[in-house]
Amino acid sequence: MAPEPVAAERAYQRLKSDLVSGRYRPGTVLVERVIAQEFGVSVSPVRDGAQRLVGEGLLEVASGGGYRIPMMTHIMLRDLYTWHSHLLRLVVKSDLDIVPAFQSDAQALSDDPAAIARLTTELFRTLARQSRNGEYTRALLAANDRLHPVRLREGHVLANLTSELLAVMTSTIFGSGPDRLAGILAYHRRRLRRVNKIVEVL
Repeated sequence: MAPEPVAAERAYQRLKSDLVSGRYRPGTVLVERVIAQEFGVSVSPVRDGAQRLVGEGLLEVASGGGYRIPMMTHIMLRDLYTWHSHLLRLVVKSDLDIVPAFQSDAQALSDDPAAIARLTTELFRTLARQSRNGEYTRALLAANDRLHPVRLREGHVLANLTSELLAVMTSTIFGSGPDRLAGILAYHRRRLRRVNKIVEVL
């Protein structure tokens, strides 16, 4: 029997929030009945949500049953950073008008990794949603969600994340096409150079 749509959507959203927030470390196995008990629902909505998250790359089916948080190798993370960079460049080439809703929040940041990660993810989500190409939007949102748990740990390897984020926001929101592209390239190039170290702290 198919799960009731409202319960399935809630289970999906809650489980996705837990995954994106980095609640679980890579390799952790999630058992459906345990998650269902925590969420106060039956197993069916959890299974439905987990299957959707497998399709989004946030979960994978575990060989012994249940679901597992995917492990991240340096090759996988390099590919994900590169894919995210390509998608962002495709989006900004369309000369979007970005609402400067982030600048005041960014200026108030300290070097709080969680706040920096949240604001970075929100900036890229805004870019994705303003794309005129629905395929770009879906792909960029999915890649962005997969990178959020990584962003929560980047501060262990990369310094000056606040000033970097301010620079990316300034070039993306107020810059022209070439400025936007340069800011995005610099942001990803820095991470690609340290990808081995970043994987070690995940």
